[in-house]
Amino acid sequence: MNEVRRTALADYLRVRRAALRPEEVGLAPGRRRRTPGLRREEVALLSNVGVTWYTWLEQGRDINPSPEILAALARALRLDDAGAEYLYRLAGCAPPSAEPPRRTVPETLTRLMHAQSPAPALIVDAAWDLHGWNTAAEALYRYTDFAPADRNAAWVFFASPRIRAETVTWERHARRIVGELREGFARDVDGRVEALLLRLRNGFPEAAGWLDEHEVTHRGAGITAVVEHPAAGELHLDQIVLRSAEAPGLDLVVKLPVPGTGTAGRLRGLVAAQEAVA
Repeated sequence: MNEVRRTALADYLRVRRAALRPEEVGLAPGRRRRTPGLRREEVALLSNVGVTWYTWLEQGRDINPSPEILAALARALRLDDAGAEYLYRLAGCAPPSAEPPRRTVPETLTRLMHAQSPAPALIVDAAWDLHGWNTAAEALYRYTDFAPADRNAAWVFFASPRIRAETVTWERHARRIVGELREGFARDVDGRVEALLLRLRNGFPEAAGWLDEHEVTHRGAGITAVVEHPAAGELHLDQIVLRSAEAPGLDLVVKLPVPGTGTAGRLRGLVAAQEAVA
């Protein structure tokens, strides 16, 4: 682990430890506590590791926990699947579902993306860099307004005044994106997610605050967003994320119109208007 990852791992352990109450892990509350959460010795006891060793881990020292110890820490800290995978990745251990990254987009995946119309669809990699998007996505998000180097789905979501203004409860979705990027940071093999997080931290105060909360979220399936588009009207979109065995490391993100909301018809009109000016 390099220093950045050791620091991130130490911060994550401290934050998750502070979020637990003794009774949540089967321990007696005991005497009045000066700080919230579990004590280091309690986490060490629950994980069956030495207190000194665990303290060094929280201090960001250069030690390498084994997968078995990481599993014990995840259980002790009551981490969910996303949190446990994040812990493994920070420590430099790939969880069982690890895949090699891929950035070359198969032609079949591109065709599948365009076939989603009138639903907006885009192809992103592990660092959220855009590798393609269909006409509906362009009409909704205006990716071509950004320089090629800035065409990153997370960066555009923060940097676009239009998206901020038109996305209902933008802050809720932006916080989720930060949590998803934290998960991606743990599996970051080439430093691109780390660079994106630093750029977001420096560019947007709210992103800096949310990053310090160390919340971790799996990449966004099962999400419904509402967009108030100035021309098309109110759009209700269910997000699904598709991964292909043919293209590990790339995701097809589709924003499906919610049935019964009139969104599909409004999207068809939006696509027709976009094609007319293309």
